[in-house]
Amino acid sequence: MSASKITIIRTAVGCPASVGLIKELRKRKIRVIGTDCNVFSAGFHLCDKYYLVPKGNNPAFLQEIIKICDIEKPKAIISGPEEELLVFSRNKKLFERKGILVLVPEYEIVKMCVDKVATYKFFKKENIPTPEIYKKDEVNFPIIIKPRFGRGSINIFKAKNKEELEFYLKRVKNPIIQEFVNGVEYTVDIFSDLQGNPLSIVPRTRIQVESGISMKGKTIYDKEIMDFCAKIAERLKLVGPSCIQCIKDKKGPKFIEINPRFGGGSILSIKADPTIVTNLVKIIKEEKPIKSKGFKEGLTMLRYYSEVYTDKL
Repeated sequence: MSASKITIIRTAVGCPASVGLIKELRKRKIRVIGTDCNVFSAGFHLCDKYYLVPKGNNPAFLQEIIKICDIEKPKAIISGPEEELLVFSRNKKLFERKGILVLVPEYEIVKMCVDKVATYKFFKKENIPTPEIYKKDEVNFPIIIKPRFGRGSINIFKAKNKEELEFYLKRVKNPIIQEFVNGVEYTVDIFSDLQGNPLSIVPRTRIQVESGISMKGKTIYDKEIMDFCAKIAERLKLVGPSCIQCIKDKKGPKFIEINPRFGGGSILSIKADPTIVTNLVKIIKEEKPIKSKGFKEGLTMLRYYSEVYTDKL
């Protein structure tokens, strides 16, 4: 290995958000060490080296990551799902003492982002439009029932009457009841510097979604949405990658989620604005990042399945 080659750890390499990012990093001569809790992760076979680790909510996860860091000496860690983000944000100083940059916001911010009720309260406090959350006896149908804690579109249901509401409430853990917004779904990919100042903001429509992951999307310039996202990122100091979701109808956008990580369809934004990965590498190298001058509008992503073969399992 070249002495000048920088090593990073990318966790959760089995998720769709990892594949494109790994390829972009390796094109820039970054040595990528992958981790995942699933031995059948295709991303393992795209990295320079990989490790099987426990799930992020397993107490052994942190110690396994520390062992890997002691072996591989990474300059930075780019994390995946919320369970891992909570661990990394809570232990940022531990990694900093080892000279490792963990690109996550502070622990209290990550905790707020994974809690949909806390996120709703933040939106209301900052006068950011968001769908209302109802009590059971105050609903205006149709409504959405979703888990208070969770990601993707798992266990999210639309109820058109009281009977459907009762049916779904019994099937969702820690449910919240939210206003239904009939509009276009957007995910906005943001990349910020270490002070939480946005360097890139790229909105994209979610044309087709499978299991919460964008399979078809298109970049769209929307100043109103971008201005709201800049405000959110700055208020929360969302360092590094984040993605914010909203639904826009005739009255304007309503914001529903903040995810302090790369999104499942973030590769579209990376292709539309290459400064995202350029700035990621600059920050890891302790160089000054550059503010993006914009992105390629109207770039469409049509995702398809591909295969990795191995005889090592």
